[in-house]
Amino acid sequence: MNWKNTTDRYGSLSIAMHWTMLLLLVGVYACIELREFYPRGSELRDALKQWHFMLGLSVFLLVWLRLALRFIGT
Repeated sequence: MNWKNTTDRYGSLSIAMHWTMLLLLVGVYACIELREFYPRGSELRDALKQWHFMLGLSVFLLVWLRLALRFIGT
């Protein structure tokens, strides 16, 4: 499989970025939803909040990377 996009199909790089973004978005959503099960001020609740922020920043960076790859034609 080619790592670059062709006219027939997406390349392996685009496919990997797509699925990575999906997993990160599921993780972001899960962190914020699971946070509600723990009392305020608990360490686990604060950890889930931190994971939510970190995963969200990762999604933000990957969006810009995907846009850059899209514009250079990869």
